[in-house]
Amino acid sequence: MTRRPNGHAVKPNERERQQRQTLIDALLLRALAGQLTIPEAATLAEAWRAEQAIEEKTRRRLGDTTRALTRHRAAADAEIRRLEDHIAELANQQQETAA
Repeated sequence: MTRRPNGHAVKPNERERQQRQTLIDALLLRALAGQLTIPEAATLAEAWRAEQAIEEKTRRRLGDTTRALTRHRAAADAEIRRLEDHIAELANQQQETAA
């Protein structure tokens, strides 16, 4: 089992991604040397498309997360304002009853 420097095991999707990156790098070196075969070119294209799909999925998820955080932050701000108004109202009521 492969481990990261922090001692945690590498997740299967991370391992697959590392393998794909290694494959892409090796095939690109062969292409630059003019030694890439047609099957290798097809493998390179497939690996590159897989990486692009993962990156697009990650971008979408990050966008969704950002939008959710923005909504939650706005809701929390609204609740804080509501509670601050309520506290101020209670303080005013307490001052009126004390006077």
